[in-house]
Amino acid sequence: MRRSLTVLAASLVAAGTVTAQEAKTPPHATDSLPSIVRRREGAPPPAERKTSNARLELSDSEFNFGYTPQKTKISHVYWIRNAGPDTAHISDVRPGCGCTKAPLKKKVLAPGDSTDVEVIFSTGMYSSQTRKSATIVSDVAGNVPSISFNAYPTPRIDSLAPVTFIPSLVDLDSVTQTGGGGIEVKVRNTSAEPVSLALVSAPHEWFTIQLPGGPIAPGGEETIRVEYAGAIAGEIVSKSFTVQVSDTASTRFTIPIQKQKRWGPTPTSSAN
Repeated sequence: MRRSLTVLAASLVAAGTVTAQEAKTPPHATDSLPSIVRRREGAPPPAERKTSNARLELSDSEFNFGYTPQKTKISHVYWIRNAGPDTAHISDVRPGCGCTKAPLKKKVLAPGDSTDVEVIFSTGMYSSQTRKSATIVSDVAGNVPSISFNAYPTPRIDSLAPVTFIPSLVDLDSVTQTGGGGIEVKVRNTSAEPVSLALVSAPHEWFTIQLPGGPIAPGGEETIRVEYAGAIAGEIVSKSFTVQVSDTASTRFTIPIQKQKRWGPTPTSSAN
């Protein structure tokens, strides 16, 4: 009997201790509770934000710039399309190094919707074949394609075959007709066979690229005309266009288009 009373007393003391500890627990100290209890009105955890049925597709999974000058910037526009039945949320397009930029214009893609991402590569002092990539960060479950490209910056692009370009960079800061106009690029066939040029990629605003209309004879020279719109007056430009030659290697060249100055008063300064 005495032992039973002792056990009962010990149980009551333990119960009282637990009750006292629970009473001292502040209402916000819920870290030990299951996540389903902690989460009331906030955003769900990342694992539950996955959109299982969205599917992202790229217009180009990998682009080849070919030969291009050093110490300049070249660009190519990739199109991202949501081919799935659910909405996709893209938070970032993250390049693998600081020499590449990929600003994101649109972050929410409804089913069937698309957006363009312009990847800008600073060639710097690279002097060999270079491959770069950028990761699409999104809430899409499963495989998400990555953006990648190849380029071959070279210090002597004016001495290559099967063609050479003079100038090898379109410098819009050198023009005098700022309301719109054009710059000519001479193309010389340095091979022993006639060659033609095909336009692979070009800026989708401000510019029109006019290639020679027919084959260029061996040793011959033709003209590429780069037309620009007056709307670029207040813009800083880092663009390029890519052409492919009809030789057996399908050699590609990318010609940068740059403009580092704004022409005339900007809309802000003119308003003042």
